[in-house]
Amino acid sequence: MVDVSFSFPLIILALLPKTLVAGYKETADELQQITNPEKYHKYLRPYHKGIPVNVTVGVTVIHFVAVREMSEEFSLDLVIRQQWKDARLNHSLNYTLTLPANSKKLIWLPDTFFLNVRSATIHDVISENGKVSINPGGLVSYSARITITAGCPMDLSDYPIDEQTCDLELSSYAYTENELDYNWAVGSGDDIVVKDKNLAELALTQAKAIKDCEYYADGTHSKLVARFWFKRRLGYAFLQIYIPTIMLVVLSWLSFWIPEDSVPARVALGSTTVLSVVTFTGSFRSSLPKVSYIKAVDVYFIASFTFVFAAVVEYVSVLLNTGLNRQRSNSGLYSSRNHVDVGNRKQTNEYKEEGELHEVKVESPASENVDLKKHRSVSARTAKEYMQYAFVRNEASSIDRVSRVLFPCCYAIFNLIYWIYYELASFGNHSPA
Repeated sequence: MVDVSFSFPLIILALLPKTLVAGYKETADELQQITNPEKYHKYLRPYHKGIPVNVTVGVTVIHFVAVREMSEEFSLDLVIRQQWKDARLNHSLNYTLTLPANSKKLIWLPDTFFLNVRSATIHDVISENGKVSINPGGLVSYSARITITAGCPMDLSDYPIDEQTCDLELSSYAYTENELDYNWAVGSGDDIVVKDKNLAELALTQAKAIKDCEYYADGTHSKLVARFWFKRRLGYAFLQIYIPTIMLVVLSWLSFWIPEDSVPARVALGSTTVLSVVTFTGSFRSSLPKVSYIKAVDVYFIASFTFVFAAVVEYVSVLLNTGLNRQRSNSGLYSSRNHVDVGNRKQTNEYKEEGELHEVKVESPASENVDLKKHRSVSARTAKEYMQYAFVRNEASSIDRVSRVLFPCCYAIFNLIYWIYYELASFGNHSPA
């Protein structure tokens, strides 16, 4: 019995045109000839003991995965393409050989590595994402898709109104610059191709290709640097930091409108706002690295806490001032007690007479109309009258009246200085030259 599964490919191959079969055989023979281990030593670099190998590198960033302040690192998904000349791979075919990624084991490859890498992943779903191409002149190109997490030392002095610069450095570990020389395909100083520049909290402003050198191991090695500038978006900071903090500070000012004899209300409001600011500050700082310098957000939290704490101290000043005034009033009343008693009796008689007249007026229809008009006039007060009552005609303490204006003005001045300083003086220190 004939095995159909085995004979089927042979039948298909027999049905193919002879020229196509010859093309397959020609390519396979040529590939086997140029990569023959007896003639091609893949462990030796091109131009062995001669001029350095010029490796041209191109990087295309597909997208940035994340930039993490806590661990001071950033992750990106990229395609790296390396190209060099290997005269030993010259072939007589009139087209470029394109091979899958696993064929890289047949030829010499630069031992490129990333100096500041912390972790890396080569994509192999469904198959390894990479290819090798060899043109007739021996120009070899190797490309692969990888996801890299690299270290990124950050200066958070201006956080969250900051810019960060992150570098991706690549070099050769075994070959010095006299043996292997790296160059950018786009040219040093030109922009690197970035497909997707969108990040949740940061925005990529620029990407530059830089050529440099690094001394390590036993010599100076050629190095390429892909430098990325990130600018932090302020939308998250406003929603999660500044607006809640401002609301807590404004809430502490409401105690200036509460009567000074309402001790439980004012003390409760003051202590609640103080504890809220402390809790909010602590919960937010837990998501940032513990650095030894003061950040911009720390300045804002400290200043806001100072204003909230000052509102509590202001009420203590009001109580002390009220107690001192009462002590002075009591000493004056003690010296003229008889005069006050007489005056009180007169006022009592007057109040009684007015009460009688009031009772009489209430019983009359005319007095009802007057009360109704008064009620309507009270309900029809304008915003201007309320403001005058709150700031001018009330009987609040003089300290409360001054604080109602002084605290908002000082806080507004602080915000003005804060934003001008960090936007104009500090913002942009990490911009590309």
